[in-house]
Order: sequence, then structure tokens, then C-alpha cells
Amino acid sequence: MLPASVGNLSTSLLKFHAKSCKIKGRIANEIGNFSSLLFLDISENNLVGSIPTTIGNLRNLQRFNLSNNKLTGFIGDHICKLQHLGEIYLGQNKLSGSLPNCLGNITSLREIHLGSNKVSSNISPNLGNLQDLLVLDVSSNNMVGSLPPEIGNLKVITKMDLLMNQFTHGIPREIGELQNSLYLSLRHNKLQGSIPDSESNMVGLEFLDLSHNNISGTIPKILEKLQNLKYFNVSINKFYGKIPSGGTFKNLSSLFFIDNEALCGSSRFSVPLCPTSSKHKSNRKKLLVLYLFLGLAILLFLSYLCLYG
Repeated sequence: MLPASVGNLSTSLLKFHAKSCKIKGRIANEIGNFSSLLFLDISENNLVGSIPTTIGNLRNLQRFNLSNNKLTGFIGDHICKLQHLGEIYLGQNKLSGSLPNCLGNITSLREIHLGSNKVSSNISPNLGNLQDLLVLDVSSNNMVGSLPPEIGNLKVITKMDLLMNQFTHGIPREIGELQNSLYLSLRHNKLQGSIPDSESNMVGLEFLDLSHNNISGTIPKILEKLQNLKYFNVSINKFYGKIPSGGTFKNLSSLFFIDNEALCGSSRFSVPLCPTSSKHKSNRKKLLVLYLFLGLAILLFLSYLCLYG
């Protein structure tokens, strides 16, 4: 247990590490007495209850890790008093409620890890203020609403994981501003619309997962220029048209394209071959000839009516 007497430790304490120590019970309110604390890590324990509001007293805190516990309740706006916070780890708990809008005011933030909880709000446009953010992980929650165009302001972000939520509407074209991003997962949401061509500007991208959504349209051929892309999954959507075959697409598995509306392309993708342009031209010529014959027949018929009608 973490007894209340833990608060009697020196207020000049800089680091408190108790990772994976089989600690049970609640986090003592008295932990807020450590006014000089820079690093707090009580991850991988069996802590229950809510995050105490006294955490807001740790004004110098830079790294905050309570991940892999059994914490419940809301994250709470008191987190936003930690104006020097660089990394926050609250993943693998049972936290619920909204993602505090005021997180966007902690401009020192570099990493946000909130995956595998029960957070149910939207992504606030205020998060676009975090222009030095490197990692945003809100995967496996109940997040809703549309992706705000302000995410395009996160220009240095390297990883954005929005896997398994309830996001709707389309992928904003501003996402193309994330040119340093290596990892982007939008898997298992309810996204619609098409892939914006601006994604081709994400030149550093190595991992892109758009599977298990309702995205439609064609797969932009311009994505072939993403030379670093090693994983590209658009399975279980509503895509149609030709699968690009150049660039990184030469090495992609057919499994990344299954269960779509009407994709076509190379046989190695296990999809039908696309109609060739020569067939289209031939069909157009046949139609033209047919229309000419029909036109002549109509003219002859009208002439007959004029003469013998």
C-alpha cells in the first residue's frame, strides 16, 4: 500500500519510482506534498480509485506515469496545472469521461499515452497548440466526433495512434502537414470520405493503417511517392478502382486490400484485372457506329414519312 505517511518524505524529493512493486489500494492524497518532484512512476501495479486532485500540486513534474493499473474515474483538469509536464502515461487503466480540453495549454508536452481506457470525448482543437508533441496515443477508447483540422499543427509528431475508437466523418486534408510522422493508425473507426491526396506529403511515413472503416473512393496513385512506407492497410473499407502498383506498393500483401467494394489491379493483389484502355476505346468505337446506324435509320424513316405519309 501507499500509506498517508508517504507524504512525510522530504519536499525536496526529485524522483519517486515504484514501478512493478505489487502496490495495491489507492494513491494517497499526500503524494501532492512532493512540491519539487520531477519524475513520478507508479506504473504496473494494482492501484485502484481515481487520480487524486493533489497531483495538481506537483507543479515541477516533468514525467508522470500511472500506466498499467486499475485506476477509474476522470482524468481531471487538475492535470493541466502541471505546466512543465513533458510526458504523461495513463494507458491500460479504466479511466473514463472526457479528455481535458486544457491539455492543449501544456505546451511542454512531448508524449501523451492514454491508450486502453474508456475515455469518450472528442479530440479538442486545442491539442493543435502542442506544436512540439511527438507522440499521441488515444487508442482503444471510446473517442467520438471528427478529427479536427488543427491536428495539422502537430508538425513534429512521429506517432499518432487513434486505433479502435468511434471517430466519424472524413480524414482532414490538413493531415498532410505531418511530414515527420512515421506511424499513423486510424484502424477500427467509422471514418468516411476518401483518402486526401495531401497524405502523399507525409514523406516520412512508414506505417499507415486505415483498415476497418467506411472510407471510399480510389487509392490515390500519388501515394506511390511515399518511399519509406512499409505497411499500408486499407482492408475492409469501400474502395474501388485500380490499386497503385509502383513504389512501395510493389511489396505489399494482398491481405491489405481485402473486403473492399471494387478494387482491381495486378493479380498478385488477388483482385480482378482492371479494364484496359484499348477495350474502352474499342467499346467507344462500337457505340459510335451503333449511334450512326440508328441516326441513319431515323433519317430514312422520317424521309419515308415525308414522301408517303
